[in-house]
Amino acid sequence: MESAILLIIFGLVAGIMAVTPYITRKTESFGVTIPEQEYTDPALKKLRKQYAAASIILSMLIIAAILILVQTAQMPETGFGLAVIAYIIIEFFVYLYFHKKMKTLKTERNWTSVKKQTIIIDPKFRQQKLTVSNAWFIFHAVIVAGTFAMTYIFYDRIPDRIAMHYTFGGTPTDWKDKSYRTVFEIPAVQLVVLALFIWINTMIEKSKQQLNAANPEKSLEQNIRFRRRWSSFTVIAGFILIFIFFAVQLSFIIPLPVTFLLYGSIGAVLLIVAGAMFLSVTTGQGGSRIRTGSGPAQNGIHYDDDQYWKLGVFYYNKNDPSIWIEKRFGSGWTMNFAHPLGWTILILILVIPILLTIFFSK
Repeated sequence: MESAILLIIFGLVAGIMAVTPYITRKTESFGVTIPEQEYTDPALKKLRKQYAAASIILSMLIIAAILILVQTAQMPETGFGLAVIAYIIIEFFVYLYFHKKMKTLKTERNWTSVKKQTIIIDPKFRQQKLTVSNAWFIFHAVIVAGTFAMTYIFYDRIPDRIAMHYTFGGTPTDWKDKSYRTVFEIPAVQLVVLALFIWINTMIEKSKQQLNAANPEKSLEQNIRFRRRWSSFTVIAGFILIFIFFAVQLSFIIPLPVTFLLYGSIGAVLLIVAGAMFLSVTTGQGGSRIRTGSGPAQNGIHYDDDQYWKLGVFYYNKNDPSIWIEKRFGSGWTMNFAHPLGWTILILILVIPILLTIFFSK
């Protein structure tokens, strides 16, 4: 059962990777700027199909390796996590191969010299309702505050030894002695998760405006819906995670079925991953897969800024004040690696969980 659940999660992640070329904006292909009209070019169609096939074959090979290790009882405890990391690394090199082929094709076709490059900016863009309000996180905050209060008030009811980790069969494998530091670990994690999701929602709203020069009116409507959908998903996913942590903390105070907690947590993760995949496929990067009324088409292409995209995925532009921008390959956002504030936030996101782990492990 454990292996089946882990393989389902891996399959969803692999599925997202395989469809990535199809959910990226039609003005970009494997991290390279292209005219939207060229998206249906047979050569580009062939590249997308080849990439998807390579991703599927790679994922099937890794799944086969996992099954063999499980059947022979040679799968280490960290084996699944290592398999996912290996898959992502190899997948990145697969992407680089197609990125190079795409750059070569662009040079051969010489698209940028025969099309007028245009940057489209809507001055009223920020006046639109781009995301759901951060006020929705008040419900998350109430649960977090309730978890802290519940833990403090009922501290005496918590057992002297707390099970921190279980097998899928419900057998505890890791214990900690009760202390205020130990029992407040989960509420502290909840607080960090809450802050993280508020930041994500804010980042979605503040990220750089990007409109399609070939059809700016349609692109504007798509981008607004794109941000609203991911913002709503962020609020829902954050609530689910924080509630799961609340349920786990509650189990320290009153008896709750271990299987309920285990499979409830797994179900929550599956729901979030599947939801992200569904949203990516139906919405597309920047809302490119959302159907809207077409505005007047323009005779131009989006400004070619390939020079600022290292390997097609890392944006580095000292002259751009934007911190957060849409990804070139896939769905979501990335940072301007030339912006100091972006690095500061990224370091905090990485360092805070490490510090919490060190603090609560003592």
